[in-house]
Parts: sequence; C-alpha cells; structure tokens
Amino acid sequence: MTPRQERELLEKYGIDAEKLSAEEVTQLLRKRATKQELEALKKRYAKKMSYCAQAEQAMAQGNFRRAQELLEYALSLGIYGNEAVYNLLGDLYAKKGEKQKAAEYYRKSGSTDSLKKLRSLH
Repeated sequence: MTPRQERELLEKYGIDAEKLSAEEVTQLLRKRATKQELEALKKRYAKKMSYCAQAEQAMAQGNFRRAQELLEYALSLGIYGNEAVYNLLGDLYAKKGEKQKAAEYYRKSGSTDSLKKLRSLH
C-alpha cells in the first residue's frame, strides 16, 4: 500500500491523522480496516520497523544525524504504526537535550511508553 492509498483509506474511514495521536490512528485502522487492508498496512509497517531498528543502533553509537535521517524516512513510508517512529524521535531529542522537541514527539506518538517518558521529562 502506498502512502497515497493509505491517506485514501484514512479518508474512507473518517480518520483525521492530524488531530489524533499516532497510537489512536493505528488503533482506529485496526478496528475499521478490512483484513486485506490491514495486511497491506502491516507490510509497509514491517519495512518501517527495520528503519527504526537501524535508527536505534545509530543512536546507541551516538550518530544522531543518521538516526534522524532513518526515522524521517520511516515517516515517509506512511502513517500506520508511526507511534514507534515518533517515540524514537522523542528519544533522539531527549538524548540531545531538547526536551521540548522530545515532548512534542512523545505526544504525537501517544503510546503508553511515550506518555510515560513525557511525564518523566518534567
């Protein structure tokens, strides 16, 4: 499924990704999409997660620029599953000491893990 097809799917199901956290978008798609649509979303998600794993490795090595590039590319692959990408972007900015930017990405993620990290920033 291409990012354009994914946007059309979100429109079809009345999901406004701009107003919701990534976690909320993913949960709504899981509830509303057909089995076939979900399978197509999950294929792109698997690719996205490989970039997340590479970004985590780059962060562990202190290569924040590379980690950011990988995560930005992962975001370009679509919307489904972006809570993991946003969580890692939050981690990246937290490690760089940019708490406000980290908080922004943790909020965008909306995952339980991200919300815990958000509370610990303050």
